[in-house]
Amino acid sequence: MILVLSSFAIALHAQKAEISEAKGYMKSNTNLDKAESLIRKVMAMPEEKDEIRHYVMLTEVLKKQYANSNEKLYLRQLSDTASIFPILRKMFVAYEALDSMDAVPDKNGKVKIRYRKKNAEYLNLLRPNLFTGGIFSAQKKNYAETYACMDMYLDAARQPLFTEYQYSERDTLQPVAAYWATVAARKQKEYSLMMKYADMAQQNKDNAPLILAMLHEAFIENNEGEKAVTFLRKGFEEYPEFPYFFPRLVDYYATKNAMDSVAVIVDRAMSLEPGNMFYRLAKNNLQLNLGQYDECIALGDSLIHNNDQNAEAYYNVGSSYFNKALVRDKQRTNISTKRKEVNALYEKALPYIERYRTLNQKDHKRWAPMLYTIYLNLNKGKEFEEIDELLKKREN
Repeated sequence: MILVLSSFAIALHAQKAEISEAKGYMKSNTNLDKAESLIRKVMAMPEEKDEIRHYVMLTEVLKKQYANSNEKLYLRQLSDTASIFPILRKMFVAYEALDSMDAVPDKNGKVKIRYRKKNAEYLNLLRPNLFTGGIFSAQKKNYAETYACMDMYLDAARQPLFTEYQYSERDTLQPVAAYWATVAARKQKEYSLMMKYADMAQQNKDNAPLILAMLHEAFIENNEGEKAVTFLRKGFEEYPEFPYFFPRLVDYYATKNAMDSVAVIVDRAMSLEPGNMFYRLAKNNLQLNLGQYDECIALGDSLIHNNDQNAEAYYNVGSSYFNKALVRDKQRTNISTKRKEVNALYEKALPYIERYRTLNQKDHKRWAPMLYTIYLNLNKGKEFEEIDELLKKREN
């Protein structure tokens, strides 16, 4: 008993000494970091962890730290502007902790909140600085601090301390803060943190397609392809004019040879923007892949008429004529007539494939085999020899 009482007395004396020392620093407005450390040390003691006066004292010392840093910033005496934002964040945490202690019922079960109104008024004026800190940190590529600032800015909406201000309903900057928090999480490859505010970020329609694109890329990197494609579907359905989603969605289904799904997507795109050349070219590619050669030729010629540098359209039309010739050549009826019809189709394919070659010299894997077959069937000896030599070199 004597030993226990002696230990308690020593601990009590140490607590009083540390609190007294911290108060001295606060009064002189010096060594505030040390004052903070002393207060936190006392608060960590089991017998002191529920003493609200320590929470009050911690908020006061952090408030002084922030005020001093602000003054130095105003006087251009602060060498590192970014150093003010971690202090601000610590201050919010301390005030929120104080508010939680303040809301604890007394021994009679009654709650007497004494500090909330005054503290909320003070912090409400400073909350925009968290948003500013997030933007400032993003410009400096300090994405960890960007996320921390925006996370605290947004978290205030759920804190009882700020109930009166109804941030969730009234704060129009929340979706923008959520966007920057999601961007910062993406930069750090923190996939779970990306999802925390992704839905809120999409409330801002200007940023929503960017968020969906980021989520798609993040889940691809995380080897979650099936989940990733859901963001492409949503993006294309809600923002079909945004160029990111359509080609990747088409490519996804084409890779799986799900051409029916590709057709649905392309037709949907065409219905939204019939004059969109990108969508029309996608439709033209699909027609070729589905063997709709006459339709492919008609649309391809229209695309070429609109833009005579459209290499893909030349390829599609030329391939359609070429494939029609192959199909006709396999038919067993009327050999002499068939040969004339086959050669006529090769004749029609030739200028398109040659034009494609001119526009896309490096893509010899597409044009060389077709030109080889066409020149051979049309008895174009000089041209055939040139292609034959080229293919042999490529093979070697």
